[in-house]
Amino acid sequence: MGSNTNNRRTIPGFRGFHPSRALRLTAAAALALVALFGRADAQTDVKIGVTALGTVKSPMLLAEFRAGEGAGGVARDAHAVARHDFDFSGVFAVADVVPLDKKLEPDPGLSGAVRVEGLMEAVDGGYRFTGEVFDLGTAESVFRRAYPFPRDGARAMIHRFADDVLQALTGERGICETKIAFVRQNGRVKELWVSDYDGVNGYQLTHDRSLALSPAWAPWGSELAFTTFKRGNPDIYLFDLKRGASYPFSTRPGPNIAPSYSPDGKWVSCALYRDGNSEIYLVSRDAQTLRRLTRNPRIDSSPSFSPTGREIVFSSDRSGSPQIYVMDAEGLNQRLLTLEGKYNDSPRWSPKGDKIVYAARHDGIFDVVVMDATGQNPVQVTSNAGHNENPQWSADGRKIIFSSTRTGRKQIYMMNVDGTDVVPLTDGDESFNPAAGPRPR
Repeated sequence: MGSNTNNRRTIPGFRGFHPSRALRLTAAAALALVALFGRADAQTDVKIGVTALGTVKSPMLLAEFRAGEGAGGVARDAHAVARHDFDFSGVFAVADVVPLDKKLEPDPGLSGAVRVEGLMEAVDGGYRFTGEVFDLGTAESVFRRAYPFPRDGARAMIHRFADDVLQALTGERGICETKIAFVRQNGRVKELWVSDYDGVNGYQLTHDRSLALSPAWAPWGSELAFTTFKRGNPDIYLFDLKRGASYPFSTRPGPNIAPSYSPDGKWVSCALYRDGNSEIYLVSRDAQTLRRLTRNPRIDSSPSFSPTGREIVFSSDRSGSPQIYVMDAEGLNQRLLTLEGKYNDSPRWSPKGDKIVYAARHDGIFDVVVMDATGQNPVQVTSNAGHNENPQWSADGRKIIFSSTRTGRKQIYMMNVDGTDVVPLTDGDESFNPAAGPRPR
């Protein structure tokens, strides 16, 4: 378990990160290692050629952070968090190296590879970290920033640094400062929990001793919509993370399930049974306006807005078995998307709008599938690893968070969009229904 620098209690049994043993390299040996990683000149060129997607990773040499007097322990902890964050990004192949002891020389053959240096200093009331990134191809500094932070804020500060570096190098900010909400089951009780993006610093939100399901983040990141059985009927409640309290939102007779916010936060899409079967509705954020979008005698559920807010993807069994459909946000132009598979459910639109992820059942086993938003080119990205369900996109679209029974109990995992680099985020009691939070505003 990683150290808790945010004064949050940690979920018992949760997996933290275990920094690998530092690989002490001379400058020459480090450059040789970069060469082994492969060249980066064919990757997405945003600023220095660092790739943002795909299986090819750009080499990163992460130097041990230098420390001023009284800052050695914090520097070591911060370096461990930085290593963890850059590893998790899916963008970099990271190697630990010793700090520079002489001027960096350019090597055009290493274009796209980077080196990170850091200095930790004790200052009044806390610390200051100065991080700098060099392009190994040109030996030029491509990013440098100082981060003052309080004594208990090293982890949060490094998360911000890592996201800043990703944005500077790729044009797309990382997810290190985001949170994950999920359902954790203890016996017959299911409660909402929240953790950092990597499963660390988890804490329990609800204490209703009931069933909580299907959390969904508001775009501003301090509110969750979810379904709860706390009053007997499955109702949708909103949890205010700033106040630490929940309040009813949709308590209409019959199930109120599968909430999902519009990108502007003005509407919550959901499935209601008020007409005798499951139909998709929009409920205004002030709960005063209700709009019905689907009208058929079969089950429509699991709505998810496109990032533009103009379309909604959802699941329906109107064709005989659950399939993925899409419609305009007004409920018009409903059309089938999935052309393969007999059981497809839980669709979610990617942040960039170009992909949709969903769970498909084949031979009784659920797996995660990614397809184009047009319904073309479906690719199964999990296999031979238990049931894999509830897929969600990370805020940057580089990761998929999902639940899996690959080790027996349901747990939350994170992977690259192509199914590589699968990492467990939870351990212990069963955890499922993940919801990846937005970037902080």
